[in-house]
Amino acid sequence: MLYPKMNNVRNSKRIIKILMIVSALLSLMLYIINKITSPNSHWAALSIACIIYIWVTVLYSINKNVNIAAHVLLQTIAISSLLVYIDYILGFEKWSLNIAIPIIIMTANIIMLILTIISRKRYIRYAIFQLVLCLISLTPVILISERLVEDKTLGIVSVGISVINFALCLILCKKEIKEELKRKFHM
Repeated sequence: MLYPKMNNVRNSKRIIKILMIVSALLSLMLYIINKITSPNSHWAALSIACIIYIWVTVLYSINKNVNIAAHVLLQTIAISSLLVYIDYILGFEKWSLNIAIPIIIMTANIIMLILTIISRKRYIRYAIFQLVLCLISLTPVILISERLVEDKTLGIVSVGISVINFALCLILCKKEIKEELKRKFHM
């Protein structure tokens, strides 16, 4: 066979719809079991949040034209939101704000730096996501200024990594950025 066998799009969509219905029924079943067996505990909410996170990831990943930087950005937002929700359900000990979000931001910035180094010529495709990630990376500064975190160390380190990452990206791709700005804004 010379050509790879094409997947039937209709079958793929049908399978996704069936799995989404199964996920919704599973979520409903977990909620009912939780209310019947232990109404004071909210373990079903954690399970349902994880199911939603899985579907966000799967549906976004299925898209064939996914930009890797966009995927990193989406995962940063989705997993941070999920962990804050889990922390909230478990009594809001603030571990998600003190530890999880700074680590996720550091990881996302390191991935973006690796993407920039590997594909310098295509950096412009990642530039807007880099800027949005830099704005998201200011989250620990906001959390620190609002006194929502007790330990500021990881937050400060994650902001520092974000600043270094952004500066390195500008240094590595200065020429490409200038050319793209000239092209976009007719300068």
